[in-house]
Amino acid sequence: MNQVDLSQLAIDRATPVRHKRRHLLTRYVLPLALLAGFAGLIVWASWEQLFPPQPVTVVPVQVVQSQQQPAGTPLFTAAGWVEPRPTPIRVSALAPGVVDKLLVVENQQVSAGEVVAQLVKDDAALAHRRAAADLQLREAELTAAQADHTAALTRLEHPVHLEAQLGAAEAQLASVETLLQNLPYVTRQAAARREFARQDYEGKSAAPGVIARVQLDQAKSELEANAARLEELQGQQTALGKEQTALQQQRDALRLQLELLIEEIRDRDATAARVVAARARVEQAQVTLRENRLRLDRMTILAPIDGRVFELVGYPGTTMAGNMQHGGRFDSSTVITLYQPEWLQVRVDVRFEDLPLVQNQQPVQIRNAALPAPLPGKVLLIGSLANMQKNTQETLVVFDQPPDILKPQMLMDVTFLSPQFNNNPAAKQTSTTVRLYVPSQLVQDANGTPFVWVADQTARVARRVGVELGAVGQRDLVEIRKGLNRTSRLIASGWESLQDGGRISVLGEATPNINPPSSAP
Repeated sequence: MNQVDLSQLAIDRATPVRHKRRHLLTRYVLPLALLAGFAGLIVWASWEQLFPPQPVTVVPVQVVQSQQQPAGTPLFTAAGWVEPRPTPIRVSALAPGVVDKLLVVENQQVSAGEVVAQLVKDDAALAHRRAAADLQLREAELTAAQADHTAALTRLEHPVHLEAQLGAAEAQLASVETLLQNLPYVTRQAAARREFARQDYEGKSAAPGVIARVQLDQAKSELEANAARLEELQGQQTALGKEQTALQQQRDALRLQLELLIEEIRDRDATAARVVAARARVEQAQVTLRENRLRLDRMTILAPIDGRVFELVGYPGTTMAGNMQHGGRFDSSTVITLYQPEWLQVRVDVRFEDLPLVQNQQPVQIRNAALPAPLPGKVLLIGSLANMQKNTQETLVVFDQPPDILKPQMLMDVTFLSPQFNNNPAAKQTSTTVRLYVPSQLVQDANGTPFVWVADQTARVARRVGVELGAVGQRDLVEIRKGLNRTSRLIASGWESLQDGGRISVLGEATPNINPPSSAP
C-alpha cells in the first residue's frame, strides 16, 4: 500500500496569492470605445427616422431659346389709340355754381388765361357786396376803439379829473379846518352875547313898570336866541371833527388814487384790447372780402395752358361741384378737358405672348390711314394694367413732333421692330439667345430683394438664392436674368418652413400647368 504524504496537499495560507492586474487600456478604454462606436453607428443608421428631412417637390426652370432678329426687323403688330400725354388736363370750376355760358367748342385752340366758361355770378356778387359793407363796419369799430384808447392814454398821462377832485376835497377840508380854528372865538363871542342878553333881560325884568312889555319880550327872545346859538356852536365841535376826519380820508384816498391811477391803467389796457379785437375783426372782414372776391372771380373759368379742347364735360345749366357724373371719369367740378397737340402718345394693347418681345426704348412704326407714311416712335414703358378679357397688356408708345392730323382717340396700328443690341450694334445676322423663366408665385421678396428656394440635390439641402428679375411673360411666368441656370430645380411645395441650408427630401417633380413664352427678342 502506497504511503501518501498529506502535508504536500496542505495549502500554505500564510502568504496570499497575488493576482496580476489587468492593464487599464484593455480593461476600461477599449470596452467604452466599442460601446460608443456601436451607439454612434445606431444613431447614424436611425438619424433619418429620428429627424426626417423636409419633404418637398421641385419644378425645373423653363428654358426658352429664341432668335434675335437683326435690328429693325418687324416682330409683331398691335392695335392702339392716340391719347394726350401723359393725361388730359382738366379745367375745373374752383367754386360751386351753375354753368351760365360755355364759350368754346371741341378741338378749339385756346390760350392760357382765355375765358372758356362763365358761371352764374349773381349770388357771388351779392356776397362780395355784403363782405365789403361788413369790412366798412369793422373799420368804423376799429376807429372808435382807437379813439377810446387815445382818450384813455390822455387821461393816464394827464389825470386832471383826479386832480380836480383832489383839489375840491382839499378845499372842503381847509374850510372845515378854518371853522374848527375859529370855533373857540365864535363860541366866546356867542357866550358874551348870551351874557349880555341875560343881563339886559334881568335888568328889564327888575323894573316891570318902567319897561314896556314888548321890550321885555324882545330881551327874552334875544337871550334865548343867543343861548341857542351858544349851544349850537358848542355842539359843532364834534360834528366838525368828524367831518374833518372824513375829508382827510377822502383827500388821502384821492391822493392815492392819483398816485396809482388804477382806473386809468385799466381803461388803457381795456381799450388797447378792444383795439386789438377790432383790428382782428377787420382782418377777418378783409379775409372774408378776399374770399368772396376770389369766389366771384372764379365764376369766370380760364384756360390754364395753351392747348386744344379735348372734351366738353359741363354744359350750360350744369351744377358744378354738385352731384354731376360723367361716365365715372370726371368729378363734379370738371368743365372741359384740354390737351397739347405736341404731347401725344399711343396706348397699345400687346398680347401676353408678345410681351417678351417688348422692352423700353424699342423702336416702333405707327400707321394710320390718315398718315401718308408710317411715323417712327419708341416704347416709353410697359403699363401696369392688364386686360384679362382681351389677354393684353397696355404699353405706351411715343413719337416726336406729332402731325396736326393726329387727334386723341384715333386708332393706330403699331409695328414693333427688333431693337439694336448694345453688345453688337452692327449685327446683321440672326442669333440665338437663351432665357430662363420660372413661375412668378415661386418668387418671394425680402426687403425688396427677390429670391427663390432651390433644391441642392447633391447635398440634399435647400438653398435660398437671390435672383434678378426680367420681363413678365405669359401665364404667370417671370424671366430670371441672374441667379439660376438650366439645371436649377425650384422648390414648389414645402418651402414654408424651410431655412437656408436645411435638409430636404425631394419627393419628385411637380409639373406646373404653365407654358413658357413662345419667343423672346
